Amino acid sequence: MRGFVLFAQLTADGRSGLRACFLLFRLTPMGYPRKNRQIAGDSGKIYREKGPIMQIRPTGTPITASQRRGYRDTPDSRFYQNYQSAYQALNTASAAAPAANPSASAPPAKAASLEAILGVTHTELSALRGVSTHTQATYAGVLNKAYSSGGISQARQFLQSLSADELEAVRQNHCLADPIDPTQLSEEGAQNLLLPEGYSVDLNHDGVDEVGAARTMHFPPRDAPVGFKEAWFQATANMDDGEMMTYSLTMHGAVYGLQIDGQSVGSNYPVQEIDSYRRIVSNFLAALEQQKAFLAEGQYARDKRFFSELQALLA
Repeated sequence: MRGFVLFAQLTADGRSGLRACFLLFRLTPMGYPRKNRQIAGDSGKIYREKGPIMQIRPTGTPITASQRRGYRDTPDSRFYQNYQSAYQALNTASAAAPAANPSASAPPAKAASLEAILGVTHTELSALRGVSTHTQATYAGVLNKAYSSGGISQARQFLQSLSADELEAVRQNHCLADPIDPTQLSEEGAQNLLLPEGYSVDLNHDGVDEVGAARTMHFPPRDAPVGFKEAWFQATANMDDGEMMTYSLTMHGAVYGLQIDGQSVGSNYPVQEIDSYRRIVSNFLAALEQQKAFLAEGQYARDKRFFSELQALLA
């Protein structure tokens, strides 16, 4: 069974805006009954207990597609040069293809080329959102122009130099509902429009990434300890997009507090300290016991199972 998600977000002026991010996912309950469950003990061995099977992700292995779509990394010092090199190499190959094979009427498959340039997270999300390969290719060219001209360091000014078609490609690739007005954007919002999905910057370190006028969240935090990230990716390895969003938003709110009028309100834990996440998980487990009688059917068992798993991995 499939469905879609439409994210409601606040724009810079406080009104409710829409970032029309359509994600296909299976509409299944978070927990479903199975006879036995496999869990990795401290020794790495597998033992069983009652409940659904937990898929343990071997340490250091690539994260899943659902995990990738919910996580953002900060581009490192090599990112921009590597991007330009990949863009140039693939465009050179595409231009040479007809000469090498006169019968060829088109360059190599665009989907594969775009993935090599923009990354798998970006092209996966573009496919889910229905963004054409032509529009992705236009966006890839915009990024190459920004990186080669230094436009990323003056993102708002660079966006103002783009044509209407280029701005529209940027809008579609970042799944924004409204046309982009560069003069109304923060520098963070402008810079993130010039990064493919899977990457972002959080210039004010508030845990919210501005992408154009949209305010977006991801989890785990980019500054979280490696130990927590590994535990999180292990605990969520068998989740679909719906489950991933639910627990990610729950944890994000606990770490950063609520966002009201662009300001964090409530608890704010140091994101770099693993003890922050241990305390949060412990607090969730205590709250589950206190609120058990008021929870929807199945929620106590489902959440108890997940947070207990995460707690064990963080021990």
